[in-house]
Amino acid sequence: MKTQIHKLLLLFYLIFIIFSNVFAADYPYVKKKAEILKVGTVEEKISAVQELGRLSSNANFVIPELIYSLRNDDSHDVKMEIIRALERIGGQANATVPALIEALGNDDWQIRWAAAGALTSFGKKSAMAVPELITLLRDSNDYVKNAAIATLGKMGPISVAAMMDELYKPLDYADDQLYVQILCTRALGALGSKAMIAVPLLVENSRHDNVIIRLESVVALRKIGGDDAMPGEIGWLAEPDEMIWPKGSRNEGNFLMFAEAKQMVIYTIVNTLLFSISDPDPKVSYSAIKGLANFGNKALPVKDQLVNYMNRGTPIMRRVAIDVLSNIGDEADDVIPDFVTALSDFDVNVQWAAIQALRLKGKKAVPELIYMLEYDDDALTTNILKTFSEIGNEAKGAIKILLVMLQHDNSSYRALAAEALGEIGEPSLLVINSLNIMKKDNDNNVVRSAEWSLKELNRIFEEKEKNS
Repeated sequence: MKTQIHKLLLLFYLIFIIFSNVFAADYPYVKKKAEILKVGTVEEKISAVQELGRLSSNANFVIPELIYSLRNDDSHDVKMEIIRALERIGGQANATVPALIEALGNDDWQIRWAAAGALTSFGKKSAMAVPELITLLRDSNDYVKNAAIATLGKMGPISVAAMMDELYKPLDYADDQLYVQILCTRALGALGSKAMIAVPLLVENSRHDNVIIRLESVVALRKIGGDDAMPGEIGWLAEPDEMIWPKGSRNEGNFLMFAEAKQMVIYTIVNTLLFSISDPDPKVSYSAIKGLANFGNKALPVKDQLVNYMNRGTPIMRRVAIDVLSNIGDEADDVIPDFVTALSDFDVNVQWAAIQALRLKGKKAVPELIYMLEYDDDALTTNILKTFSEIGNEAKGAIKILLVMLQHDNSSYRALAAEALGEIGEPSLLVINSLNIMKKDNDNNVVRSAEWSLKELNRIFEEKEKNS
């Protein structure tokens, strides 16, 4: 009985709250709050503005009063709350956006910062703010700069042209032109496929005399080319906040559908990354190689160059070269021996990259792994056994050699071999009997590995029995 009463009380309370909110949002209530902006204390004004912001679109009709106070109130705190409220209400863009643009020129950096952030809620309706936001990239305050670039980055293609204009300017245009170009290039990269129109300019800048511009351009191209989003077909200039490309283009009289045009741009980006691999600066070269990992077999033309990096480059270069080669596909199967050799690299990150590359190759890598076990090199043998585990069932061709490794003098090898047999998951009588023997091993790690593998093989066997 008490439970039912509690439920009824809760229901009446919820109904009361709902009707209270409906009443709170009516015209007289909202107008009364807006009147406080004229006669209230600073604290009362702040409270009233906060309430208007919470009402969101229900307070749309008092936006003129809020804008008037934004321009004329003496209190910094009141102005900050008004900007937040305008952002939450999000209405009357034809009046609100100009007011926020005006606030971008305020002497107080916090006002400029808040106004720049508030413009994001108006989407394409805030297009007229782009020139002022670009100007704020040269603001003396870092928070303002970051807010401006963040807002530009969220506006989509509508802001791309303005940022491209900054990239066209020479570095001696202003004392901070390099910094502004870095910000704009990063923002273009963050836009992904929405910044596709900027690709030719970024390609040009990837060969710039300034190494920082080259690096930032390569990174941006990686992000644009790696964006798998497929935009719509037509009219992105009419709908700049949408991910829409032109429907087609004409090249030597042949009409190209937008999907084909996209593919051409991807190839342009890949070719640029291929070129930038040879950049004299190691950071640019590394970034280009890393970017190629997103493009699969399109990196095939530089396979030999990548192998050279894998065998002779710095540790980070060796690792990233392995990542790219592993994503090329079947065309790079001849690199498997190099992957196996990399298992004995002195850098553990390179070793792990090689293990994962061989995992992707699957059973095609098994013969070379078995062959290299004959060298009985500690680091190599350990990682080969780990690789068999990573490959899993496709490494069943290694079961025979793994059974032999169970008898090795090195207890670490025995433990890794036992674990690999469980990962491969072939519960034959010979494998099970061999692992049962290992349960009596004098090394606890070997015993635990054998017990885990037996449990795993038993689970696999039971599943097969259930499905048969």
